[in-house]
Amino acid sequence: MIQTITPQIGRRTAVLAQKLAGPQPKPTKDAMQDVLRAIRCLQLDPIRAVERTQYTVLWSRLGEYDRDHLHQLVYQDRWLFEYWAHAASIVLTEDYPLHEYKMRHYGRGGSGWSKRLAQWVADNPEFKAYILAEIDRTGPRLTGDFEDQSKVPWSSSGWSSGRSVGYMLDYLWTSGALMVSQRDGLKRWWDLSERVLPDSARVGGWSAEDVTYTAAQYSLKALGVGRVRDIKRHFIENRYPHLPQIIDQLESEGKIKRVKIKGDVWGDDPWYIHADQESLLDTAVHDWQPRTTFLSPFDGLIRDRDRTELMWGFYYRIEIYVPKAKRQYGYYVLPILHGDQLIGRIDSQMDRKKGVFNLNQLFLEPSTKPYKKTGKAVHKALLSLARFVDAKQIRYGENIPDAWRDLLRPQELKK
Repeated sequence: MIQTITPQIGRRTAVLAQKLAGPQPKPTKDAMQDVLRAIRCLQLDPIRAVERTQYTVLWSRLGEYDRDHLHQLVYQDRWLFEYWAHAASIVLTEDYPLHEYKMRHYGRGGSGWSKRLAQWVADNPEFKAYILAEIDRTGPRLTGDFEDQSKVPWSSSGWSSGRSVGYMLDYLWTSGALMVSQRDGLKRWWDLSERVLPDSARVGGWSAEDVTYTAAQYSLKALGVGRVRDIKRHFIENRYPHLPQIIDQLESEGKIKRVKIKGDVWGDDPWYIHADQESLLDTAVHDWQPRTTFLSPFDGLIRDRDRTELMWGFYYRIEIYVPKAKRQYGYYVLPILHGDQLIGRIDSQMDRKKGVFNLNQLFLEPSTKPYKKTGKAVHKALLSLARFVDAKQIRYGENIPDAWRDLLRPQELKK
């Protein structure tokens, strides 16, 4: 029997699956691992207008946690490692077989880019051997430690011209020969994979069907409810061979189940929930405990912009590359999650030299009423985020809802 749910319950289920509702756990290392098992990956991004996305995503779920816990899990415990999920990410070591399939097949098919890069590497065997030999001889090395010894230069007339060392390292990382052994901000130390992860962790050889069978379930669990196209775009985006057949198999085995969205407002395609998470539907009805937080532009709840617009009616695009005069909201905008609704967005930036968190503008959605209770929840989240990025002071711009001006005023922060 197919269960019928309202769009609100669908949204709540997605929020619950992403660990963005319910009692907020204490920000321990164990709690961080629970979050990471649910969402399966943290996207890496170099932009630090507020904070880098891998840290913000965890803050949205854990509050003011210790970043060293994440660093330990990746670079000491090796419970996590850096690899390509839907983008450059931090992923679970237990998921190595899923990613090893990409390593094994990289450059043998797929995009024209990967084929071009693989052919360029094949044209530079001495260059490849030099990098591997240097790391083997000296241990972990930074990108800048290597000379460009390519015999066939990388051909490009654009921004990628002259980046032969970077492209060779990228190929060796994506194909599994190298891993990132340590990181300090944007600086990465490269080492041989066997010296980063133990042999017992580097298990591979899975078939395409094995990968899709497991990864599709992880994807759906992280989505809460989703269609086949949602599963395909999540976690290891577009790396789900034979997905329609695997979905049929999972449904016949009872591992995933169909749900019907009341009113068919979310289209005609079938929606699914993983059988292990059916209890979330009950929680969404009878034990809903909302939170208020801000989301990174690359947060798993909203990363699929089309899905976000369909489920929440929230149009969101990152405007980093839009000329300033043409931006609608701002350079680095964080959506506001309030319970099961996306109620607005903040344009903010952290001035690390001055220790000031600047909230330049706060926009509310047309349907959002600026109730005082909502303003207090947003203010509490702002204080938490500002403390997390080590701000000493919050400053507000002119574009703030009038009803919240008494709440949102410049203030010093207490540690």
